[in-house]
Amino acid sequence: MKTTRWMILALAAGGLLQAQIPPDLKTRIIGERQTPHGSELERLMSFDHQSNVVYRDDLVWPFLLKSYRSGPSNELQLIVQAPECHMDKVGQRAWDKGPILLFTPTTNVWVQGEGFLFLEASNTLDISNKVETRVLRSLLKTSALNGAKTNAPATSEQTLKIFADRCHFDYLSNFAQYFGHVHVIDVQLDLTSERLTIHTTTNGAIQTILAQDNVVLTTTNKGWATGPRAFYYVTNGSEMTELTGGAWWHNGDEQARAEKFIYDTTHHFLTAVDNVRVWWPNGPQLAGVAPKVNETNGYRELWADVATLQWPPTNGPVEAMHATGHVLIVNQADSSSSTSEQADYVRTNNLFELTGSPEWWNERMDVTGRILRAEATNNIFHARGDSHLKMHVTGAAHTNEYLYVASEDIDYQTNLAVFTDHVKARLLEDDELRDTLNSDKLDVELFSNEVKTAVARGHVQGETAPDKLGRIKTIACVKLTAHRSTATKLWTDFLAETEVVLKQFGTNAAEPREQLTAEMAIAYFSAVTNQLERAVAERNVVIDQVKTNAAIHATGQRVVYAVAADEIKLTGHPVARDDQYVVSNSDYMIWRPKTNLFEAFGPYFMSPSKPKPAKSPPKP
Repeated sequence: MKTTRWMILALAAGGLLQAQIPPDLKTRIIGERQTPHGSELERLMSFDHQSNVVYRDDLVWPFLLKSYRSGPSNELQLIVQAPECHMDKVGQRAWDKGPILLFTPTTNVWVQGEGFLFLEASNTLDISNKVETRVLRSLLKTSALNGAKTNAPATSEQTLKIFADRCHFDYLSNFAQYFGHVHVIDVQLDLTSERLTIHTTTNGAIQTILAQDNVVLTTTNKGWATGPRAFYYVTNGSEMTELTGGAWWHNGDEQARAEKFIYDTTHHFLTAVDNVRVWWPNGPQLAGVAPKVNETNGYRELWADVATLQWPPTNGPVEAMHATGHVLIVNQADSSSSTSEQADYVRTNNLFELTGSPEWWNERMDVTGRILRAEATNNIFHARGDSHLKMHVTGAAHTNEYLYVASEDIDYQTNLAVFTDHVKARLLEDDELRDTLNSDKLDVELFSNEVKTAVARGHVQGETAPDKLGRIKTIACVKLTAHRSTATKLWTDFLAETEVVLKQFGTNAAEPREQLTAEMAIAYFSAVTNQLERAVAERNVVIDQVKTNAAIHATGQRVVYAVAADEIKLTGHPVARDDQYVVSNSDYMIWRPKTNLFEAFGPYFMSPSKPKPAKSPPKP
């Protein structure tokens, strides 16, 4: 009967059940049944592409059905067994409430269940209870990728198992549907859902799998994920699973959330797409062990449009991460945050690299550059290209002091910040510019996030903002070293070396203009007022002061300035000159800047600063 013909074809080729090329129209189907005399072969039905189907009455019997391929090989393709089978030739259907078993001769596909119904009109088969399907996984994968013969044997450990309350097979459309408590067990993953749809190719290999409703996907030693839908497919030699509709992934204390996950089973990649959020513990983790969070270090959290996580071959923390689109990373350990358009993370050296307008900050500092790199284990940060640092500096009288430094590159660690190439430093106090410093390189030593020592090298140029009297101070040298007390938050001393030029001038013409040049100069400041107390200059010292209608020029090998005493002491062959006299050859000199008085000690020589012009000879 036709019903039987299509039933067997459907059983042989319906969705996942087909493990080889469907039988052609020359296939012969033979039914066997048990008799009181033992197993007896009976021609229950037989057909080919030319013969007429012989119908039988509605019967209930124990039966065995076999599907053969015609041709030289005469291969047996599928075996169907059931204790009973009801056949309705008018309604063109077959059914029974008892068990049914389907399998290939090599058992690379094996299906069993209880209660079945076949409808010829729709070419569908339904199994209503306790459905179990087994397929050799390596066979299906080989078939899907290479089109290889599908009934070749394979090892038992590669079996894919599917359990469900019921199933539906559609022969013409090449798909199978499983319903109720669906459970897929595989060497790569374990999946549960309420519905599962499998589409196959014409040769019976799996093409796609769609799981729906309360999907839970557990990957071998890599955690588990949940979502409304999971979609499996093979592309470019990789097995892919997509979890969509809002998905969560957990592996120990590592977590991820996104609108969609794409899992590359072959290469162990998990790609999260849209509204991505990832959590992972700070601090070292053990390979082969699910990650655990330490309460002291806490978590890092990442938000992005897309993030790809590289899993290890076995259990353990994520090995690497690549995130793009509106990336935000927050670290609970140091209360820091960062933003960028792209972020890359490698666990082996705990390295982060941010690109695309990156910025990193915490409550005390802010760093930007074209590229930001962070070695989290050693607490080292690198900024490359057009880099900027903003750092909060606690002052003695003001708490709102900030140091701004721009340079080509910045290297920052717990106790040291190094700025390289075209360095421009600015100190702001209560949003007002106080000091500026330019150099080729700047090293800043830190203590408890406070500036302790600053060393500027190469083409050093500094300038202060006008003080209350409108006076501005500048410095130029090859190297400048400044020390600061972390207790008082005040500068203690400045040391300038090589080609030193110090200037002071006012914002109006009435203010004197002063300049000192030397090979070395050091200034000491008050621990209470932070005002200059004492200064020393050495080697080839030259002092110039220009006031209204007065100018002083002095030289020596050493100069010591005591501010409180208003006294500058010159030693080492000192020479002083004003508009009237030149004093030289003394042991040392004392100059009092406020009164412009000079005193020479020891033998000295004094001469007019401008020799009298020679008298003109008498006219003849």
